[in-house]
Amino acid sequence: MDPSSRASWSFATTRLRVHTPLADAVRSRGIDARRAVVDCFFLSAVVVLSTSAYIGGLGFYLDDYAVLWRMNNARDQSLFGLYHAVYSGTGTRPLQAGLFALLYRLFGLDPLGYHLVNAALLVAIAVLLYLVLRELGLPRAVCIAVPLVYSMLPHYATERFWLDAFEISVSTAFYLLSLYAGLRAVRSSAWAFGGWLTIAVAGIAGSLLSYEIAFPLFVLNLAIIWWASRQSQEAASNRGTPRLLAALAVGLVAAAVLKTAIVASHSQSGREIGFHGSAVHHYAYLVFGAFKINVGTYFVAFPYVLWWIFVHRLSAANAGVAAAVGLLAFAYLWRVARSDDRRFTTSGVWRRLVGAGVVALVLGYSIFLVSSPFLFRSAGFDNRINAAAALGLATALVGGLGWLARRLDAQYRDVAFAGGVACVAAAGAFVVATLGTYWTSAVKRQDAIMAAILSDARTIPAGGTFILDGACPEVGPTPVFSDDADLAAALKLQLHQRAPGRADVASDGLSVARGELVLTLRYADHAETRAYPLNRNLVVYDFVRRRVIRLNSAERARHYIARRSVVSCPPLRSFAWGFDPGRRWSGA
Repeated sequence: MDPSSRASWSFATTRLRVHTPLADAVRSRGIDARRAVVDCFFLSAVVVLSTSAYIGGLGFYLDDYAVLWRMNNARDQSLFGLYHAVYSGTGTRPLQAGLFALLYRLFGLDPLGYHLVNAALLVAIAVLLYLVLRELGLPRAVCIAVPLVYSMLPHYATERFWLDAFEISVSTAFYLLSLYAGLRAVRSSAWAFGGWLTIAVAGIAGSLLSYEIAFPLFVLNLAIIWWASRQSQEAASNRGTPRLLAALAVGLVAAAVLKTAIVASHSQSGREIGFHGSAVHHYAYLVFGAFKINVGTYFVAFPYVLWWIFVHRLSAANAGVAAAVGLLAFAYLWRVARSDDRRFTTSGVWRRLVGAGVVALVLGYSIFLVSSPFLFRSAGFDNRINAAAALGLATALVGGLGWLARRLDAQYRDVAFAGGVACVAAAGAFVVATLGTYWTSAVKRQDAIMAAILSDARTIPAGGTFILDGACPEVGPTPVFSDDADLAAALKLQLHQRAPGRADVASDGLSVARGELVLTLRYADHAETRAYPLNRNLVVYDFVRRRVIRLNSAERARHYIARRSVVSCPPLRSFAWGFDPGRRWSGA
């Protein structure tokens, strides 16, 4: 090759490398530290604002009571003693047990402290996601828009309300911390490389030992870090990138082996395929459920969801919070967009965001290919399974909004992009705040039930069996007292040694068969029964009439059933927004 040809080839390859979409951005990292601090403050303020309508009224639910009772009943009230007390119930997630112990040590039985800590975790996730995108050199408006949209999505709203779901926030935060540290290691000096690598590997372990749902996304992290190293000027002088990728891959394998060993030590199977059916049904349900939630309920049917809320559950406070979120998002993003010349220079940025988002969305659900049965619901505690996939969804949504805005005339692009993101954020905040009202209503309902029970506590046999009748187990999508796990533990927290040994909730049918009281419970897709022997230590609390009835014989049980106050309750876990093909629109 002659010199002129070599020069032409060098110019062509340099030009190709420089003008690859996002390559310039990765090398320039255009957001300075001062602006980044302001952006992080904005994101933190919006996340906190979105929780303001409900956080003060949240409480404990479902498994929370069993965990709290174990710690409350522990002889050793040190942090280690509390951890040991709760470890038996959360042993496959050691950091979850540690989080429970720490929060109980700090706040005891006061739920507000727990939920304030979780709000701080939500803020940390938004900030870490921003820092990751900034490290990738993406335009400033994108770095703000993606964590803003993710933080407001209602797809995984359970993380905001339920103590037992807080560990998902911890896992997500560790995941993002690991990715950020890996990206920093790509361009770090030799002396800082080991520190960032250590944080990145620790983030892998922290994420998996908190919760499993984000683990498949670490495969995407390896690809992102490799891509960033190919585009970064600093990476050319940093020969540690192969070692970084190898160390992260080893860390992934080691964390997976450790997690498998922990699960095996607790005699649990890592593969329990099937949702009331075969493996084929399991996979089909996974694909259909993900499509129904992300494309159906919260995309095509989202106007219906908003309409249903306006008709059935409108709250001025929730509407005010949503409006404030939307206005702040629009004003801030519009100002940023007008000062960011790189934002609409190429459609490649937006297409790649959509593509990366779709990949992350798929990986976010892939853990369920080998996990125990799960349930897709647009609301209620089941929607926590969407948490990792929502990272991809938020990225794809912002990419799609940017791509659409670029189709417009230049003078309208900034307004369209900022307005689109603001509308998504406001609508999401409105739905989340509405769901929050159900969770706060459930706490009020719990308090009313417990106050009524405690007024007759002397008639409840210690160590016996207690059946709550006449109180619905759920308020909308939120559990009140739903079965023997939460009600029994809640009574033990209140009555201690005088508490019944077993407790349950009669939400539907009651009958007598073979000397037992049989409870029938209707779920969204099936029904089940539970039976308790009739004896002098079996009592039913009639919540409607506020009285305790001892059922020590079949005759007395039939007499009570014939005259009981029947309360109409929807099936358990049946609340859902959206639609199923072939079925009418639904909302309850």
